[in-house]
Amino acid sequence: MSHSGSLLVMPLLVLNMGAEMIYILEQRLNAQNVKPDKAKKVLCDVLRTMVSKSFVSELFRPQEMYSSSSTRQIFNKLAHSSIMRINETSMDKL
Repeated sequence: MSHSGSLLVMPLLVLNMGAEMIYILEQRLNAQNVKPDKAKKVLCDVLRTMVSKSFVSELFRPQEMYSSSSTRQIFNKLAHSSIMRINETSMDKL
């Protein structure tokens, strides 16, 4: 893979995992019978953070691959960018 192609691996991986996280959150919110308005707000907040200019700019900045702990921190911040709070056990599963 070319050097410029390898620079896209991490951003695409994070964005793909973020989309999967939103899908899982939606499933969990539905399973917990969260009111549709509140569930929509949670999902929109997380998605809004994922596509924010500052998040995307940092994600696409040329840099080394993130460590596992750094990647987990990113998703922890994304998941908690809404009114929803996730305990440690649920975050581990997510």
